[in-house]
Amino acid sequence: MPRPKIFCQFTDRPHLEPISGDRINEINFYRALSTFADVYYNDELVDWEAEKIGNPSRLNEPSREYDLYYVRANLELFKKLPHPKITMAYPYHPDLFKSADAVLVTTDRWKELLDTYNENEHAQKQLSKWYPSRIEEPKRTINIKQTANPRFLEQTSEQELFKAKARMTMANAFGFFGRVTEETIPWDLMDAIDKMQASDECTMSPIAVFAGSIRTSLPAHSINLGSVKYQDMPALNKACRGILGQDCPDSDFLGSGKILDAISCQTPIICRVNNVRREQLGNEYPGFYETKEQGHDLLKRLHADDEFYLELKHRLSERVKHITPEHNGNRILSEFQNAGLL
Repeated sequence: MPRPKIFCQFTDRPHLEPISGDRINEINFYRALSTFADVYYNDELVDWEAEKIGNPSRLNEPSREYDLYYVRANLELFKKLPHPKITMAYPYHPDLFKSADAVLVTTDRWKELLDTYNENEHAQKQLSKWYPSRIEEPKRTINIKQTANPRFLEQTSEQELFKAKARMTMANAFGFFGRVTEETIPWDLMDAIDKMQASDECTMSPIAVFAGSIRTSLPAHSINLGSVKYQDMPALNKACRGILGQDCPDSDFLGSGKILDAISCQTPIICRVNNVRREQLGNEYPGFYETKEQGHDLLKRLHADDEFYLELKHRLSERVKHITPEHNGNRILSEFQNAGLL
């Protein structure tokens, strides 16, 4: 049976490279699609050996018939395309929702809120930053989840790990990587690190390490690595004692690349519990906290207790199989077939 052909386009970008969270998620979604289909970005067959995908010289409309069209945030192109066609559920435009055969989300919670949106005041309040008070109801909502980048699933050399640890002063580093803003930083955990640094009990002080798109002032005594090449991020993740989950309103319905990368690297995560984090990490993950005091206790335990560190790593090793391109590709194919899209 021939592999289906899928056309993909992200806004009006002729090519994509992994330099921001949205683009990284897009590329990883295409990786999942490519496990069962030939994926064309900007009408160019994706070459997974290249650093960028697409045609950097110009924007192309489809030059052939495709079995499925996926376009995000490009209304004019989307209107021209034949069916079946799908789009991401954000950014919202009523014409997109009206004409799409399905809209895509990345978590069960987002799907639940969107599917009940017009009758659910709580959903309207929670998603008010993204959607108006009433929306054009989508024909179907499909949770594609988030897919790991294979680079993060690969072994990292001892030399790469040593270099990464050296950049973080060889201390027990707690990383917060990606989009760093006043809103996303988990300040309760920052306070815990600050108190541990000031404590006489702490023989080897932990340190907070930031890297990525940094748009705010950072806590005192932290390390700012600034912008880091994407190919260096797996080593940085694995060199950390732990990764800190972001703590902002979007986290209650939106998945997190920080969490996904940490699972891939099996680097322990400390994060506030909610339905989305349970979906990503499992209901019984021991690194969840609800209160500031619980977060402080978990961070202190992870810093000092090697058995707890290894327990968290083991829990994450069991979650890796749920986020591989192959696993998500099989599930997405089934969803698309059930929806009559392929």
